[in-house]
Amino acid sequence: MGGTDSLAQAESFLAAYGGPPNMLWESFPVSWRHYRAGNPNLILLDGAGVTQVERVGQFNAGRLQDALDSLG
Repeated sequence: MGGTDSLAQAESFLAAYGGPPNMLWESFPVSWRHYRAGNPNLILLDGAGVTQVERVGQFNAGRLQDALDSLG
């Protein structure tokens, strides 16, 4: 998953999981471990660790984790 594919998939799951409409889409050179280590403001959208969301608003953490796990 990468590029516009991961953006489209991210938008789809954010809609399904109640993400706020005012998301800030950014790219960061950090890894999946950064999210796993407990920084909830960085949500990885692809396994390469480059396409991420910086959230604006609150998510249900359990449902969000399930959604992220289902992405791969």
